[in-house]
Amino acid sequence: MTSQQERIVHIRRNIEDYGDPYLQDLKPDEVAVCVECRSVYAGKRWEMQDQAARDLREAKRVVETLCPACRKIRDRAPGGIVTLSGEFLAKHEEEIINLINHESKRAMEINPLERLIDIERSDTKIIILTTNEKLAQRIGRALYKAYRGKVEYKWSEDNKLARVNWHRD
Repeated sequence: MTSQQERIVHIRRNIEDYGDPYLQDLKPDEVAVCVECRSVYAGKRWEMQDQAARDLREAKRVVETLCPACRKIRDRAPGGIVTLSGEFLAKHEEEIINLINHESKRAMEINPLERLIDIERSDTKIIILTTNEKLAQRIGRALYKAYRGKVEYKWSEDNKLARVNWHRD
């Protein structure tokens, strides 16, 4: 072994792989429809109902279920937490919320499991809960691109939770 190979440190080697407990064990050939949002599971993925029209027509059997996103919303179990703060926020709150809602809608068109759980307001900050870490990151990037400021991303070590902090004075 060379001295270079001896110095390699695998920081995450003792951490177990994380499996999302909200993902159901649906069969790969099964077609399911969410009873809340009407998204469709077909071909090993979730889609919006209008995107899965062919799968629904060709399905031999369609089961009803509650999709992972609706279950996370019901349980208030976020995969992403975005915290907004700063003087700029107070002056531009409405347009920032519109940007967040727009990003959420665009993300949901690609993957219906990416959704907002809640937007909580206080006097000094806004906290956004998302169903997964990717939407939280997407919101952070959109805020930075539109308004600059300072954005910080943090991921938990043992599960899929992203914390995004955005601040602008």
